[in-house]
Amino acid sequence: MMQTRTVIYFFLLASYLIGTSCESTRRTSSLKRQYKEIYINQFKLTYFRQLLIKSYNNSSAVREIIYTDHSGFTEPILNKNDYTLIDSLTTLDNQRLVADSIEGHRRAEGAEGKRPLSLVMDKLSSKWLDSLAKRQLKLNGIPSHWID
Repeated sequence: MMQTRTVIYFFLLASYLIGTSCESTRRTSSLKRQYKEIYINQFKLTYFRQLLIKSYNNSSAVREIIYTDHSGFTEPILNKNDYTLIDSLTTLDNQRLVADSIEGHRRAEGAEGKRPLSLVMDKLSSKWLDSLAKRQLKLNGIPSHWID
């Protein structure tokens, strides 16, 4: 009788520990998925903001729109390397816009000049930016304080 009770208690304790362990794993997995989504969105939002600012020649109107917008997170998600990469890429994109604008005299009347909104739409709708953000997340890893 005592052995049966001990076996039952052992079985219940083992079941409880296994169930708790699975719940913890599930919760960690869910948190990682959420962080990944937040990171990718923040990466793309930062890219979008920087590209708009640069493509509109750092205009005060665009800056005012961006600085009054409260999209994204107030807690830092991206690191210094992410910002450096985004800055470099948006600078290159703006240089392409300027070069395209210079060649614009060959286009039909009314189609001359920079076309930043078209470029921004192309970049944001492409898989390239998502892939880049995912690669950066893999390089950076998920901070442990986000999962604990």
